[in-house]
Amino acid sequence: MPPRTIIIAVNDAEVQLALKNHEMSVSDMLMIELPIANEIINKARIIVPKKTTATQQSIRQHIQIATRKLVIDHVGPETTYAPIVEFGAPAYPNYPIQPFMRPASLGNIPAITAAAWAAVRLFLARALKKAP
Repeated sequence: MPPRTIIIAVNDAEVQLALKNHEMSVSDMLMIELPIANEIINKARIIVPKKTTATQQSIRQHIQIATRKLVIDHVGPETTYAPIVEFGAPAYPNYPIQPFMRPASLGNIPAITAAAWAAVRLFLARALKKAP
């Protein structure tokens, strides 16, 4: 079964306006992105079905691209059967679909937004301290 991807893009005009006058490094971008990823990871680890803890423990972040303008990462489990738990499979018609990554991401937008804004405010506070 091919992996499925949920894309959450932060393209908020207010965030862009708040950051437009500040030169950002890759580490700045990652500092803002990490709390967002952690919010999804922590929520997914709570709601994932736990027949064993293998899938729960395998949920982590994998940075795909990190530049001064863009961070793309993959947040999800690494067990081979996790997609079957999340999406079901025709080969297992009696196995219930038990989504955990979709609710942790798409069903968790207010907490993700709060984490993003907290990280942006922290970045701006540090940037203003460094300003001459």
